[in-house]
Amino acid sequence: MQVAVREAKAKLSKFGDMAHDGEVVVVCKNGEPWFDLVPHAKTKRKTTPLSGVKPLIPESIAIEPLSDEDLPGWS
Repeated sequence: MQVAVREAKAKLSKFGDMAHDGEVVVVCKNGEPWFDLVPHAKTKRKTTPLSGVKPLIPESIAIEPLSDEDLPGWS
């Protein structure tokens, strides 16, 4: 779907909902495509270790909960 930038400004929520539902909304300026509204693409976080990097502490220590004495500086 193509819309003028003026219309996109006036009805951004409507066109944002359409993009969220999977439709590509092409926003035009002076009759020419200017930008697209598209659904947000979630990226999966990479959890593999970097190659050639040695951990500084063991995983068991890295993921253990903080103790009460460690918390005061974090609130």
